This record gives sequence, structure tokens and C-alpha cells, in this order.
Amino acid sequence: MNPLYGKKWAVCGDSFTNGDFKGAPEGEPLFTKGAFAGKRKTYANLIAERNGMMLQHLAVGGMTMATPREGGFTNCFSGGLYRQIDADADYITLCFGINDSHHRPKSTGDDGEVKTGIIPFGNLDDTDTGSFCGAWNVVLSYLIEHHPFAHIGILVSNGCETDEYRRAEIAMARKWGVPYLDLNGDERCPVMGRSTNPAILQSVRDFRTRVFAVNPPQNTHPNAKAHEYESVFIEHWLRGL
Repeated sequence: MNPLYGKKWAVCGDSFTNGDFKGAPEGEPLFTKGAFAGKRKTYANLIAERNGMMLQHLAVGGMTMATPREGGFTNCFSGGLYRQIDADADYITLCFGINDSHHRPKSTGDDGEVKTGIIPFGNLDDTDTGSFCGAWNVVLSYLIEHHPFAHIGILVSNGCETDEYRRAEIAMARKWGVPYLDLNGDERCPVMGRSTNPAILQSVRDFRTRVFAVNPPQNTHPNAKAHEYESVFIEHWLRGL
């Protein structure tokens, strides 16, 4: 029995989920036939296509988890998009953090996204969407209450500027009793590009970043091989949620 077959999956995230293949030597990887014809071969679409799943696609390049308190920046999951997850979603996965880290005070990094609006890191007890940690608390509280029978999971994002974002997402998952998969590499998951996990050899992290990037150093988003590679172990994890 395939527990994923025919189920609805709300896929929530930023460009590492939505796909950003600008400058790819081989061009943008697209499905050429079937229900996903014309769509990008991202990890979520690959998994859904293999398992006959329905997708609610809530991944947008440049999206943050938190919502800047001063306003003006609206590409924020906690700005209301999390309330648009379909009531009948069977699976909900969240993969955020990269753009929040680019919006932090004195940030110098970016992935080509709009960076207006400051997002402080906050602390694990924050209860408003203005900080990274606070937004996680607001969103997870809502999802657990309003989707009590959905299988909710956190994909701990690789690609953030500092390792505190990875550690915070793991702490949030444990705090709210939500399963997680650390894309930065742990005992359950191969390390992907742009890992911040200090337990992984730096040489390994650098190598993964080179081979899994679209067009380094200009575009270090996951390439087609990276999406295909991670779709296998994410699918395995998804089956166990």
C-alpha cells in the first residue's frame, strides 16, 4: 500500500522548493508529458508525479517565514498565506529560512530577492510574526489547531546565512512535536548544498555546494540533479510522517 497515492500535499517554501534554474547550462528541467507536463522537475513535483499526488503549490522565490514589522514587504508566509492551506490537505511541509536570514539586520547576503524590511531573529518564545522565531510559533500553532489530522513536517533549510537558523528550526520542530528532516545533513539525511551544519566536514559541504548548484558561483540554487537526489530521501521521509 502506498500511503501517498492520491493524497493532497501543501508544499510551502521559497525558491529552493519552487525552483530557480536561471543560467542552468542544460536549461530549465521540465516534465514533457503526464499530469505535470510543462512544470519544473522540482523535488515536490517529482515526488507528486511518482505517487499520483495532488499539489497545493505555496512556494514562491524570495518568500520569508516572518513578516517585517515596518511593513512594505509582502512576500511572507506568515502574512496570511499559511491560512490559505486547503482544509483537506493530507500533508503539509514547510521549508523556509534562507530569505529570513537575508533580511536580518546587517545582512550582506542575498539570492537575488527583494530585501526590504528588517526581520530580527528573535527568540524561541516570541509570539508575533515580526521575528523569525515568532513567525514559526504563530504558524505552527495555527496549523496544528486547524489541520489536526494533516501530516505536518519541517524541511530544515540549507542555504541560510548562519547556522542559528538551522538550530532554531530544529528547536521549533521539537517544541511543537513536528517531525523534521535536516537538509544540512544529519543521521537521516545526506548533506545538500550550502549546508551550515558544523558537524559536517567543510570540504564535503563545499563539494556538495559546487556539484548541486545551478550555475556556481552566480546561481547556487539546487540544480536538476539536486532536486532529483533530494526527492528520493524526502519522499521516504514523507511516507513516515
